[in-house]
Amino acid sequence: MKVASALFFMLICFTSLSQNEDVINDFTASEFNGKVLLTFAIKQGNTCNGVEIFHSIDSVDFTKIGSIEGTCGSSQAQIEYGFTHLDPEKNEVNFYRLSLGGIGFSWIVSAEVIDLGFNNALLRPNPIAEGSELFFDNETNTLLTLNIYSSAGIIVKSEQTTSEFVILNASEFESGMYFYSIHPEGIKSEVIGKFIVP
Repeated sequence: MKVASALFFMLICFTSLSQNEDVINDFTASEFNGKVLLTFAIKQGNTCNGVEIFHSIDSVDFTKIGSIEGTCGSSQAQIEYGFTHLDPEKNEVNFYRLSLGGIGFSWIVSAEVIDLGFNNALLRPNPIAEGSELFFDNETNTLLTLNIYSSAGIIVKSEQTTSEFVILNASEFESGMYFYSIHPEGIKSEVIGKFIVP
C-alpha cells in the first residue's frame, strides 16, 4: 500500500509539473547589483489566482518572500511578470519557485549572489584543499593581472584575464601561505588578499 501511495504521489507531482510547463514561460532568476530579479510569463489562455514567490538556500525548505495579487494571466495574450528579491543571501546560491494560485508550483530556478566585500575580491573555499574560485570586480572586462606571492614575497604565479573570476588549484602550490593582487595592466600591484594551501 505504501508503494502504491508513493507512486500515486510521484504521478501527481509529475502531472503538476507537466501542467505548469504548459502554463509558464521563461521563469528565470538573475543577479543584478546584489539583488535577484525573477521574471516569468503566463502563457496565453491560462489564468491563476495570484502568484506567491518562495525562496530557499537549500532547494528544500522554502519561505514565502512576496506575492503578486489578483488574477494572473490572460485568455487574450501572454502576460509577463517580474519580482525583485531585495535581500538575497550573499555568497550563496538562492533558489526560487512560484506558487500559482489554483494550479500548483513552478519548477525551481536559482541565482548566486557574490558579495566581494571591502577588498573587492572573494576567494572560496579558503584554505584551498583542491580548487577554489577567486572572484573580483571586473564588469567592464578590463585586462587584469593576477599575481600570487609566496610568504617570502616572490611571485609564484602570474596570469592575465578579462573575466570576473579565476580558478586556483592546490596542486599548483606547495603547502604554505600565499598573497595575491589583481590590478589592471600598467598600474602598481597591491596585495589585496591571502590564502593557505594545507
